[in-house]
Amino acid sequence: MKSHLKPLAVILAFGLMAAVGAAQTMKVGVVDMARLFDAHYKTAEKNLVFQDEQERVKEEIQRLNDEGLALQEEAQGMAEQLNNPVLSDEAKAEIQGQARAKVEEMQRKQQEMNTLVANSSESLKQRIMNFRTLLMDEISQIATEVAQREGITMLFDKSGPSLLGMPAVLYADDSLEITDDVLAEINKDRPADAPDGPVDGPASSANTEDTPTVTFPSE
Repeated sequence: MKSHLKPLAVILAFGLMAAVGAAQTMKVGVVDMARLFDAHYKTAEKNLVFQDEQERVKEEIQRLNDEGLALQEEAQGMAEQLNNPVLSDEAKAEIQGQARAKVEEMQRKQQEMNTLVANSSESLKQRIMNFRTLLMDEISQIATEVAQREGITMLFDKSGPSLLGMPAVLYADDSLEITDDVLAEINKDRPADAPDGPVDGPASSANTEDTPTVTFPSE
């Protein structure tokens, strides 16, 4: 019986030594993915694009709104004309028909506004989600390459919360941080005409919980 236990003890001993050795050679790194995303020149570029598109849609909505208000005023003016006692029944019927046409056109403008708002908001939301997914994949790849180059065997993102709402990394020494190194790698390919510094907007990481919308002028 003892003859079988001795080789087993030796195997366990070697296995323990190997595990300890592997733990001692492990190098951990920490990166702030939210900061990298917001500081990326592509995020600034997209925020400017999305802001321009939102303004364009708002201008179109404002135009439709103004046209609708003008039609409403015209219809009200026609309704007041019906109080004129000198008007013949035939004239009143004609005015009533014109007023109804104005109201129907006003309703079409309102429906056009509703459709434009809904479609624009949904399209913007989908495009922002697609952009975030693609850029985060790109940043993750660059962060992985930097980590591998520095001999890091495990990299943690300190920006996101856990399932319990706690930070994914409770504490990390500054020497483990490679965010600046990754940012430098990202900016290596930054075009000369890229925006200077971060540009806040719909694509920023701080707005991930918000649903991008385009509102009516009165809201």
